Amino acid sequence: MLVREIGPGEKEVWNNFIARSACGHVVQSWEWGEFKKQMGNPPTRLGVFDNQVLLATAQYTLHPVPKTPFFIGYLPKGPVCDKNLQETLPEILSAIRKTAQSQNCLLVRLEPNIYSDNRLWVDSLVSWGLKKSPKDVFAPHNFYLDLTKSEKELLSIMHPKWRYNIRLAERKGVKVREESNEEGLKKFLNLQRETARRDGFFVHPDSYYQKLFQVLQPAGMAYLLNAYKEGNSLVPLVSWLFFKFGQTLYYPYGASASFGREVMPSHAMMWAAINLGKKLGCTRFDLWGAAAPNAPADDPYTGFTKFKEGFRPARVSYLGAYDLVINLLGYKIFNFADKLRWTILKLKSKV
Repeated sequence: MLVREIGPGEKEVWNNFIARSACGHVVQSWEWGEFKKQMGNPPTRLGVFDNQVLLATAQYTLHPVPKTPFFIGYLPKGPVCDKNLQETLPEILSAIRKTAQSQNCLLVRLEPNIYSDNRLWVDSLVSWGLKKSPKDVFAPHNFYLDLTKSEKELLSIMHPKWRYNIRLAERKGVKVREESNEEGLKKFLNLQRETARRDGFFVHPDSYYQKLFQVLQPAGMAYLLNAYKEGNSLVPLVSWLFFKFGQTLYYPYGASASFGREVMPSHAMMWAAINLGKKLGCTRFDLWGAAAPNAPADDPYTGFTKFKEGFRPARVSYLGAYDLVINLLGYKIFNFADKLRWTILKLKSKV
């Protein structure tokens, strides 16, 4: 086997491998790496080959530790290893360790897109000395909707109240429009800022979403839907941003107005998103996150989890984050500082 960095001329090979993989994800796509590069976090792309056949990949980005010469590597939803795990995973982990050392990394945080009951993956990571991370970046629980089902089937399995709300929204004149353009993005950002202030949660700066959209939208990977009340086409009631990669539609970001909830625009939006996914040829809809099955009522994820549950998606749980430690002392200091940082950010979001 040969492990090496992947160059720009192999973009199509990379994306085809990730898109076909059972554990592939949009954040391991080539375009996502390019977006992160433009945000100041250059990607490192490693591949394991056997006779020029790509068997495993890992794309991680570098994040500087403020006021130090060190970096943190972040590998979301990877590595991607479908076959020969016991051979390919050690190869890719060894390459990550060696490359990250040369980049002056304290650690590389991995979050494989693998379900929590996969003992082979867990045993392999632990045997390689990886430590369970003190914090997950991606939600460790999620929902998927099967878009191979017909519209009739999807309607029949959802909660009766959700079907009623979809029809109510239609009767009340809620219209959902695709606005995958700069004007649509501007409306999304305005509404997201309002939602964040109202509900007290942290969001990225506008420049993050603008750059993300500029990179992914021309590649056919970013879509925006806005829901309006009939007679008002200027201010959306709900605005959602989607990704499409391979045969999966992703719903990572959404925003809602403080008015108009009585006409059920979010239910109309979800139904429009399902139909968008089917139109784009997607076979599944990744809803990006959910509260834990036994989460308390005051869990911040509970509200949107109950909303998503009404559409009767399949629930899954992931392995969570594991840290490949490069510098043990630096690793301990980083974890302490990172915990303090997030405590401050949460406090600021409530101000």
